[in-house]
Amino acid sequence: MNKKEFLNRIKYEDKVILSNIYDKILLREKTGKAVYVCEFYPPIVWKSLVNISEGLNCKIHTYGVFEESDRRLISILSKDETDNINDYPVDLIKIKNKSNFVDLKHADFLGALMNQGIKREKFGDLILEDQNCYVPVCKDISEFVKENLVRIGKNPCEIVSIDTKNTKVPTYKFEKRNIVVTSMRLDSVVASICGISRNTSAEMIKKGLILLDYEKALQKDTYVDVESIITARGYGKFKIHEHIGKTQKDREKIIIKKYI
Repeated sequence: MNKKEFLNRIKYEDKVILSNIYDKILLREKTGKAVYVCEFYPPIVWKSLVNISEGLNCKIHTYGVFEESDRRLISILSKDETDNINDYPVDLIKIKNKSNFVDLKHADFLGALMNQGIKREKFGDLILEDQNCYVPVCKDISEFVKENLVRIGKNPCEIVSIDTKNTKVPTYKFEKRNIVVTSMRLDSVVASICGISRNTSAEMIKKGLILLDYEKALQKDTYVDVESIITARGYGKFKIHEHIGKTQKDREKIIIKKYI
């Protein structure tokens, strides 16, 4: 597969990132050695890579530290190789809020990391537990983060590395719900998961308030697959977990998981 076809096959805005991935694929082909890429990618990227890997003459594996990670590192392997999680260039850190007076939210920790001038691709998902934020970060920036991130807003923080081999890694918490949708179109699914009208759903999509796998989805008739992640501003983040059949009126029955 040439680079032009590769770029066209993955519907992701940042073509520089995609171009760099393609160069890594060529590097593996040239050297015959496995390549572990030191960047985290959203589902639209790593899922697409897995789907087209046969045409790239390689095998793509992914790893995000957490079970059901959304943002993941990738490894590029020959077809007879398998990945080793110990070879991924990643550290898991715990950022502890040391203030007893202010409860911090996911957005506070995310903003503090971004304010350090760190690219979003350099760290993965954030899981918050009891005012501790667990974040996988690329090895090449982990020491920088530990030395320079001393406050979250005005609140002091402490950062420690977590040994994932000997420590239980936190997991996402979800609230599961069964819902019925008229179809798997984006406007229909958003209307059902948010409890709003189809017209309101379509308007939110038009205004760019809906993300599908972390990318703005501006077409209301976009098809929503199982395992897709929908973020609706003001309503939360949801994963389409399972399709469980149809009603007598031929509507779709699905299970969704809301991130909590």
